[in-house]
Amino acid sequence: MAQTKAFWRSVPHRSAILFLLGVFFIFSTIGFVGDISVMGREPMLRFVLNVLIAGIFPIFYAVSGVILRNQFWKACIPIFIVHFLLITLLSNLLPDLPRTAQMGPPEIAWLNSRLSYDGLAIIIAVGVGYACFIYVSISEARRYFRVYAEMELAREIHSVLVPAIDQTIGEFEFYGKSLPSGEVGGDLIDVFEADGHWMAYIADVSGHGVAPGVVMGMVKSAARMQLTSTEKSTELLNRLNAVLYPIKKPDMFVTFAYLSWNGERLEFSLAGHPAILHYRAATKEISEVSCSNLPLGILDQQEFVRGFVQCEPGDALLMLTDGLLEVANAKEEEFGIARVKEVFSAVGGKPMPAIFQAILDAANHYGHTTDDQSMLLVRCHSRTA
Repeated sequence: MAQTKAFWRSVPHRSAILFLLGVFFIFSTIGFVGDISVMGREPMLRFVLNVLIAGIFPIFYAVSGVILRNQFWKACIPIFIVHFLLITLLSNLLPDLPRTAQMGPPEIAWLNSRLSYDGLAIIIAVGVGYACFIYVSISEARRYFRVYAEMELAREIHSVLVPAIDQTIGEFEFYGKSLPSGEVGGDLIDVFEADGHWMAYIADVSGHGVAPGVVMGMVKSAARMQLTSTEKSTELLNRLNAVLYPIKKPDMFVTFAYLSWNGERLEFSLAGHPAILHYRAATKEISEVSCSNLPLGILDQQEFVRGFVQCEPGDALLMLTDGLLEVANAKEEEFGIARVKEVFSAVGGKPMPAIFQAILDAANHYGHTTDDQSMLLVRCHSRTA
């Protein structure tokens, strides 16, 4: 129902009215054809009412089909019954005029005039209805291609803002991709490096589509601005929250997770985001790295806790968004973090592109998703404190 309301809000009123008017005129011809079939013997009141009924009820069928979609029959069957009963009632209350056994010149002239009127009315009704459909088709086609061009531009901007990551900084290797569910996604992955220090982070704006995509762009701009400043990276979450809280919609929020290397220690923090998974090369075990923080944008003033993680050579850390965890099968059971751990444990020693693809394939084979899917992998090639 929400999608239907959104659809009607997106259609210009003029196009909707002209479409329904076209339906009326095209199907009103049935009323004129009915008059022709009885050689003009319908009483004038019944004739007028039949024309109106023939044009109005198809509008009800069309509207119910758009609103109810696959379950249109729930409305169409009752509408058809009312339609049929109304026509039958008119036929009984206003029967055809008696047929004249012998028609004289005045009756023949009247019949020719009546049938000519019916024929001309059919031509006009078809022409007007066709013109309405042509206008709606052309105007909506123009609007569609304009929106399509804008979406293509948004997709290109998204690909620039969230490119695939495959790079090495010192003893750390990074690999990740963000796969939007539509043309524009609300997920963000990024790696920022300066003077041998780096921060790898992942963010997920609530919802998906253009609006979260816009907020995602603001998150990256604000994060990059903060990271290039002289202020400590430990203030990143506080600054992002202060920036996002007043400019987003009230029902939107952003989950965020990062790993940061300051040259000595590997720091992490999460804001309402799924846990970071730590693959230990020595044991092939997976542990969860997490801390308790609210998502960004929930409260105006909030503090964010952080922690530190130790890595051995060959260890890998995985940050991901809930679009992978919430993949659901036919029973509506979610893929979940336990299954991600299972796959990660089996392939954690492989090259990072293979790890990424194995987890993505396992999730997509498990079921369907309607959300963006993003992963960012970090592999350590030396021991960290």
